[in-house]
Amino acid sequence: MRHRESGRRLGRNSAHRKAMYRNMVCSLIEHGRILTTLPKAKELRSFVESTITWGTSLGDLLLKPKDELTPQESARVLHHYRMARRMVPDRKLLTRLFREIAPVMMSRKGGYTRIIKAGNRRGDNAEMALIELIGIEKKAAPAPETSKETEAQKK
Repeated sequence: MRHRESGRRLGRNSAHRKAMYRNMVCSLIEHGRILTTLPKAKELRSFVESTITWGTSLGDLLLKPKDELTPQESARVLHHYRMARRMVPDRKLLTRLFREIAPVMMSRKGGYTRIIKAGNRRGDNAEMALIELIGIEKKAAPAPETSKETEAQKK
């Protein structure tokens, strides 16, 4: 019996699981959505949401310039960066988390991710799911602008 044991083991030892979750959190922050198995997506959700919460809990301090922060506020920001860095070791992704993702998510009280079932995988029939960040959509490339001169040349 697994009384009082939380979390899925997913057939991996603890070091492998921890590394896998860190990689998946980084991929989700980088790409906005990833395709994985349903049990991994459900476990990943708690890691992603707690990491994003480290950014959103700073509130207005995210929007203040660095040189306007008091020493106490600066220490608080540094603490939140370091706590989020436990799951996101890449500096570029950490900056993206605090500069782009956290300000968008500040209006929400949790629930930063969405899990969409994506059918079964062909090879082993595993349940697949798409996990994505809510409110962070990929921006489509802008349409090329056509000038009046080029339109006149075409006619």
